[in-house]
Amino acid sequence: MTETPDQAPAIYPVKKSRMVGALWALFGGSALLLVVGFTCFYYLVARPLSDSATAPVEKLAEALSSVLGTKVLVSGSTAVLEKSEIGELALVQRKTQAITKYQTTWMGSDKILIVRGDFLVKAGFDLSGGGQWGILNGRINGPMPKGRVLSIEPLGDFEIYYAESGSINRLSPQDHASAFNYLKNQARRDAELSDIGEEAERVLLRRLSDRMGAPGDALEWQRPRLP
Repeated sequence: MTETPDQAPAIYPVKKSRMVGALWALFGGSALLLVVGFTCFYYLVARPLSDSATAPVEKLAEALSSVLGTKVLVSGSTAVLEKSEIGELALVQRKTQAITKYQTTWMGSDKILIVRGDFLVKAGFDLSGGGQWGILNGRINGPMPKGRVLSIEPLGDFEIYYAESGSINRLSPQDHASAFNYLKNQARRDAELSDIGEEAERVLLRRLSDRMGAPGDALEWQRPRLP
């Protein structure tokens, strides 16, 4: 029997349906590959890079909190110590001895006291100004707090080396009090001229290094330092 024209078009819808299915399968496969590729990139590349960028500053903030004894927060890639009335942190102390001469003249009459005393000097940092620091390759980026003398405390009474009253300018208890104040000021001047501030900075870096890295690892801190 000869095929009529009305029966022949029935083949074309089947071919069209198969072509559409193939296109959808190709599109779905491409989309799946994109999703899998993005997921692999995120977990194998992007996320590790992000973690490695944030981990050091988090460790720095944790170490600073521990060493400074106050809260240091992470803001982006920065460790932030807010300005507040935190006070001072003493990291170093030394026993020192000072000697000074107290002398006054009145109407050509001199009185003299030479006194000596022992003092306990404490040095460290003023934290009230706060600060912000980042870290890259073991280098802390941000102004370094300046080590400074925080206090001078007398250890016992001062010792009189020499005392002389003038004929009309006689020594008095007030002179002894003034001589002690001179002595304490001399002890502070001597301490500020010493390296105790730099020693406090070295102690700070060593303590931070101990908390952030393996034994023997050393941090560096960017200059200039805070005034």
